[in-house]
Amino acid sequence: MSLEIRQITEDEVEAAEFITAYSFNSTERRDLTKAVERSKQFYPAGWSLASFEDGEMTAFVRTIPFAARINGHGLSYGAVGPVVSLPQHRRKGHVGAILRRALENMRDNGQVWSGLHTPHPTLYQRYGWEIASLSRTFKFPPKEIQLKAEPKERGYIRMLKADDWAQADRIYRVHSAKRNGPLHRGEIWWREAIFGSGFAPDPSDVALWEDASGEPRGYAVYVQATRADADMPRFWVREIVALTTDAYLNLLLYILRHDLPSEIAINAAPDDPFYSLVDDARHVKVEEHYDLMNRIVDVEAALKLRPPANPELEVDFTMEITDRTAPWNEATWRVRQAGGEVQVEKTNQQADLSLSSTTLAPLYNGFLSASAAAFAGRVRAESERSLVEADAFFSTLYPPFCADGF
Repeated sequence: MSLEIRQITEDEVEAAEFITAYSFNSTERRDLTKAVERSKQFYPAGWSLASFEDGEMTAFVRTIPFAARINGHGLSYGAVGPVVSLPQHRRKGHVGAILRRALENMRDNGQVWSGLHTPHPTLYQRYGWEIASLSRTFKFPPKEIQLKAEPKERGYIRMLKADDWAQADRIYRVHSAKRNGPLHRGEIWWREAIFGSGFAPDPSDVALWEDASGEPRGYAVYVQATRADADMPRFWVREIVALTTDAYLNLLLYILRHDLPSEIAINAAPDDPFYSLVDDARHVKVEEHYDLMNRIVDVEAALKLRPPANPELEVDFTMEITDRTAPWNEATWRVRQAGGEVQVEKTNQQADLSLSSTTLAPLYNGFLSASAAAFAGRVRAESERSLVEADAFFSTLYPPFCADGF
């Protein structure tokens, strides 16, 4: 038995799409024509890796090159998904072998950190990914909801089509400028993942709100399902992006006027103020769940490139990192910030902090503080001072949140 890990060829796209469709129990596995066409159009074969046992494709992983924002800057990011395997070849180590190769490729491509979505977090924790964000879902019967605040001006709501994607993108870019987690979206992503069917069984509607002067100030992306689905609400708000209070309130009022569905679900960031607006909170169910898992691909580069939340901060501490899956990260690193610049170098000094690369991932984007990680037993600290300095260094302007699936 021989195992080969390599990029797929154009002729192997159909086999990869079959593994994907079968793994997610998609009806597309009966007819792969559209899936193959979509893959060839939007996903270069070079983004994909597969395992082959005696020439048969057994597992498949795609890594999409993105930039993800942190403290006002975009850093090169590998969005991993899907990660799939044929059932008869699972538990053979094929997916693990692909993930190790994918990490090498991401490092070579300058992708300093990576993320994925999964219902199986323990699998990916073995390879260095860790839960690094939460999302909230507000569920409520629209007829029972009254808001405590009213917008000062009503403005106008108009529907956008896919060809209008740039109008929404301008708002998204301003809103995301200093956020922590949003991806840099391009035209293809807007057309296919936002306006298209994307990750829902039905295409999205996109409503734009303009103020009285005609200036676009916010938009909402939502899906009105045409059939029952246990995993998808009949009316699901994927994203509300608002630059002003009036934009936010008007978009909420617009959503609430869709009162035929028995329940509306809003996907929201952890700091979304919706719950504080509801007159009677008993009508709202709040579900909070883990969302994105992140991984630091290249510790040295990721720390050097990470923009500080506070450029005036001055810190100096050392971290010993263990990383069995990406051994190039294993070292003791000295981290210094002064004058708004960050310097990172290997050192033989005693480590102030000791942790795994898995623990570093939620520290890196501010999901977990160094002090909290130490309290939980995931960081060994030699002094309280080092924890204080690490907390300051890894601080963020906003809690991490990414509205995109991949």
